Amino acid sequence: MGTVNKLPGISGGLVALLTGFYIDMINSLKKLNLKFLKLLLQLKFNDLDKGFNIYFLLVIFVGILVSYFTTSQLLDFLFVKFEIQVWSTFFGMILASNIILVKDNRKWNINSFLSIFFGLIIGILISISEPLSENKNLLYVFFCGFVSICGMIIPGLSGSYLLIILGNFKLLLVDSVNAVYNSFFILLGLGSNLKHDIELLNISIMFALGSITGLLILSRILSYLILNFNKTINQIIIGFVTGSLFIVWPWNYTNENFEFNVQNLVNFLWMFFGLFIVLFFERYARKK
Repeated sequence: MGTVNKLPGISGGLVALLTGFYIDMINSLKKLNLKFLKLLLQLKFNDLDKGFNIYFLLVIFVGILVSYFTTSQLLDFLFVKFEIQVWSTFFGMILASNIILVKDNRKWNINSFLSIFFGLIIGILISISEPLSENKNLLYVFFCGFVSICGMIIPGLSGSYLLIILGNFKLLLVDSVNAVYNSFFILLGLGSNLKHDIELLNISIMFALGSITGLLILSRILSYLILNFNKTINQIIIGFVTGSLFIVWPWNYTNENFEFNVQNLVNFLWMFFGLFIVLFFERYARKK
């Protein structure tokens, strides 16, 4: 779940849903409150597990944390060496997630199309507006954390995709995570050739605070909406992702215009590879 949270097109919420622990996760997150914090400070772990399913949440949290750091190193390398191939793969993954949502939307009526149209308009407006560039402002970083946590709660909506739209995907999910990773090795005395990046460490802290705040506030609101208006939300997401796909068009991230040649045909194969990964995982998870 931690790994897929970093990949645009696959939401942690969708993974939780397909693997069967989504409802348990949502119900556990909804219970988090001041009493939870008080028991945590008192180290009353048995009470925490009885009232808040703390060990279940801890397993999820540790998995996310470990996956975040291991995946960020790989993504950093791939962005440097194969940037357009990475974006091509991401495009295919996002497209596949939309295909899954469309496939799951079995009943179509006028309300379905109105919901999709509403999401489509929002997505198109974002696509044709001035692209958002990387922004290191700490308040904006906090907002990015607050918003991106939606991907963990809403199946089908990728938090990483939202960060791409907000312009801070690489800053928050690659550069900042690697800065924390490097600092950890320095503290262990294993990184003689590394150095602390205080700015990126501050950004990581603010992003984490935004994510935690979003999780505590949005989990109650979004869980209510998901449990009561699931189909409508999925339809809005279908429209939104379709309308905003242009943002992740791979050739937006190069200085070259798209043209038909062998290299770009290879990039299209990477798109199909990304699409295949998501569809294969979805099929495998449903069988399990």
